[in-house]
Amino acid sequence: MKKTSVFFFFLFFCLYCLAQKNTISGYIKDAASGEGLIGANVYISALQTGTVTNTYGFYSITVEADSIAIIYSFVGFEPQVNKIALNKDYTINVDLKLKAASVKAVTITDSRTRAIENVERPQVGIIDIPVKDIKELPAIVGEKDVLKSLQLLPGVQSGSEGTAGYYVRGGGPDQNLIMLDEAVVYNPFHLFGFFSVFNVDALKNVNLIKGGFPAEYGGRLSSILDMSMKEGNMKKFEGEGGVGLISSRLTLQGPIIKDKASFMVAGRRTYADLIARGVAPKRLKDQIPKVYFYDLNAKVNYKFSDKDRLYLSGYYGNDVAKFNIAEDSTTFNIPWGNSTLTARWNHLFNNKLFANTSFIYSDYEFQFGYNQQATNTEFTLKSGIRDINGKIDFDYYPNPKHRIKFGANYTYHRFTPSATTTRVNSISTNSTERRYVHESAVYFNDEIKLSDQFAINAGIRLPLFVYKKTNYYGVEPRFTGKYQIDNNTSIKGSYSLMNQYVHLVTNSTLSFPWDIWIPSSDVIKPQQANQVSLGIFKNLKDHTYETSIEGYYKTMDNMIEYKEGANIFEDSSAIEEKITFGNGEAYGAEFFVRKREGRLYGWVGYTLSWTNRKFPELNNGNVFTAKYDRRNDLSIAAFYDFNKRWTFSAVFVYGSGNSITLPVGRFAVPNLSGQWNSYNTGSQYTERNGFKLRPYNRLDIGIKYTVKKERHINEWRFDIYNSYSRRNPYFVYLSDENDVNTNGRRFVAKQVSLFPMLPSFSYNFKF
Repeated sequence: MKKTSVFFFFLFFCLYCLAQKNTISGYIKDAASGEGLIGANVYISALQTGTVTNTYGFYSITVEADSIAIIYSFVGFEPQVNKIALNKDYTINVDLKLKAASVKAVTITDSRTRAIENVERPQVGIIDIPVKDIKELPAIVGEKDVLKSLQLLPGVQSGSEGTAGYYVRGGGPDQNLIMLDEAVVYNPFHLFGFFSVFNVDALKNVNLIKGGFPAEYGGRLSSILDMSMKEGNMKKFEGEGGVGLISSRLTLQGPIIKDKASFMVAGRRTYADLIARGVAPKRLKDQIPKVYFYDLNAKVNYKFSDKDRLYLSGYYGNDVAKFNIAEDSTTFNIPWGNSTLTARWNHLFNNKLFANTSFIYSDYEFQFGYNQQATNTEFTLKSGIRDINGKIDFDYYPNPKHRIKFGANYTYHRFTPSATTTRVNSISTNSTERRYVHESAVYFNDEIKLSDQFAINAGIRLPLFVYKKTNYYGVEPRFTGKYQIDNNTSIKGSYSLMNQYVHLVTNSTLSFPWDIWIPSSDVIKPQQANQVSLGIFKNLKDHTYETSIEGYYKTMDNMIEYKEGANIFEDSSAIEEKITFGNGEAYGAEFFVRKREGRLYGWVGYTLSWTNRKFPELNNGNVFTAKYDRRNDLSIAAFYDFNKRWTFSAVFVYGSGNSITLPVGRFAVPNLSGQWNSYNTGSQYTERNGFKLRPYNRLDIGIKYTVKKERHINEWRFDIYNSYSRRNPYFVYLSDENDVNTNGRRFVAKQVSLFPMLPSFSYNFKF
């Protein structure tokens, strides 16, 4: 009997080893353009298993079966089913076609696709915004903006009125890692923060991660914004663009060699300054400020074979701001800009192992200068950061239950906190401080499906930071887990530890954006954040609606602020003496409901949150609320397709007021002789950020009219920003006024509002 049992065990083992296990791999692409689809779904219903494509549209799945039917799907595209007999490994490249352009057809969606996206994936804290939705949102003066769109998501808060700045789960602006084709963009703003540097027409994918960070990302505490540019149409030449009140843009793309090489180039420029100077009287032309921006995106790619592909992409953008003061013949010049260059090589070692090697250049520079002819004086102050980065990433698909990602990267930073040039008459003096830094990391991440209900995404990142004789290294564990209750409901949780070795120091006493990037040192310790989150995700009405509720708690250590009264124009080499360090805490709950498709679609996001800071040298060492601490933040974005030609869009936002510090009293100080016939006044302040501005709210609406003629599409848009002309607070100042009741003086807090109702008209085209 014992021998019989051993025999059957051995037979079973042999049969198991001989069981047919084959791998199906390939690329999923847009049939119209040939571009890879990121996050497209591959699903085998008979085996209840599947996978998704990576950043380049590649997928791989290994299964044990005789024959299967594979469903390929992506939101907005017609699903495709391939039936194959599994007697060998297969390479299957799939071209998905867009769904029929009719309202009725748009309502037909692959429910499985959305279930995987919202319920089945173990990732948490990740939200994607379709580029098409960004283009449909009402916009200020007709300029579509990625960063303003992010402000409509739960957990993401806007900065000042009309600006593109954003704050994620209580973090600061420097705690957001913003990447364009893997290149870091250090200043993502045009026009003093009112617009972002990203041309929507040039973008393919926008992905925001605010918690449960995968191990391949590091270097920031609060969020990762990962954006990809279009690769260029491999099939045909096409273009799109638009003309608005303050800017125009044009994007061209097409094949260099059909189905083998393609290009994309996009440009944009504002021209409000040209219009103002054109209509102004001749005697006033020189006094009108020159304030404008321009940017350029470009990308080419070449497909050597199904296993090798090369991408080369770049961005260049610049802002120009020149002001002339006729009284003393003074000219102020404030230019700044970003430039990036990314070279990437995709290589497929086999049908389970995919690699991407990247070489990246990134540069940001800000300058402030003035020239006073009356005194023959010239002064220039510069700041910036330059990176040279090399990285390699591997995607390995051993079986449907594991998707492994691992890799390494190295970055050489060159910081320029300050470079000054002063000229008085013919005598010039120069002073430049630079800091050279090495930053590297290795990581490993494994997405594991333990059962039909349980799945985890576990990883570890090991960073190393070297500046002079100061070395910092760390262990950053990352974990997200999912328990799926049923086909429509799952519970997810995550924990992330993040370190940040580069820091942005902002001088709030200046009226222009003089921000300095500095590295960690023996004095400036790395910032560190621990974040936990827990949420429930549910789809309703046959997956028509996606809903989620997430709670989070985050601690942040070694945060940086300028000391009270610090002067940034002093010697930058002593910047460590001007800053102080403290800790932060943020917690809250986020509610999100989204309807992706149909005649009426959009989303609702609500955040209830608290954000506190504690710095021993600020606010007498007491806890204070952060500037952008908002108890309530509500955003509603809605789109309605009346028919093929008319589309209506609306955005409503409400937020509790920002925190500010205001004086509550004045006191008089006698002159040096002790006489009161002349005196100085001082202010008495309460705790830091002890006052709240009025709540913020506005309603934006937009109407689009579309005419399609064969291959040409023409769109006319009419948008109204702040449609009921709400006077929202931009900042508050104290006014010294006469007090008629006491015949004395009194100080009155007055609110400054920036934008009333702003209607705009724009024309967009595509061919």
